Amino acid sequence: MDKDICVDYTIRRKLDFHSDEAEKETNELEAEKKTNELQVEKETNELNELEAEKETNESGELVPEFHLTISEEKIPKIGVEFVSEKVAYNFYNAYAKLARFGIRRHHVHRDVKGNIIDTIFCCACQGHKEKDKRDVEVKSIRPETRTGCDAMMKINCRQTGKYKVINFIAHHNGHDLVSPTKTHLLRSHRSVTVAQASQADDIEMSGTTPKAGFQLMARQAGGR
Repeated sequence: MDKDICVDYTIRRKLDFHSDEAEKETNELEAEKKTNELQVEKETNELNELEAEKETNESGELVPEFHLTISEEKIPKIGVEFVSEKVAYNFYNAYAKLARFGIRRHHVHRDVKGNIIDTIFCCACQGHKEKDKRDVEVKSIRPETRTGCDAMMKINCRQTGKYKVINFIAHHNGHDLVSPTKTHLLRSHRSVTVAQASQADDIEMSGTTPKAGFQLMARQAGGR
């Protein structure tokens, strides 16, 4: 009888030992799980703070995502001055190329002498195309490119004589930005240098066909 009691006690001790070990292991797993969850939560909060810091400027305004890849000095800012309207246009056009959109002049106001007082440079997708009664007779209608985009930069020279940025809207609406490989195809970014124009004249004078001449200049410029 004593032998049976001893065996039963030994078995119960083994069961209690294994039960304690299992409970300890479970507690360790729960603690590790909780630690991991806290770490994930901390990293998520830090990431959100970084994203929020990237997406807002000093005045608390939302910053477009494409601005994150552009140098600060190349982004238009209210109060920046330019010596001429042409310099301001070239600056905004250079920014537009980095931001992957085309531009054009929207409004130009001149004084009695014909000097530009103020002007608005806008996204090429600004406004909407006017309806044309001849469209009903057209077999293949061109795709709509104007979507009412609000992006723009306005300058005037009424105060200091220099052209100062008085309004700037960075956000685009109604259209997507073009891919970096196609930015150079936008109208405001297509340009011919004096050397290229001179070369084109020489090619024409030599009797070379226009197609062969364009192919030659395209290869020189790195195209196909």
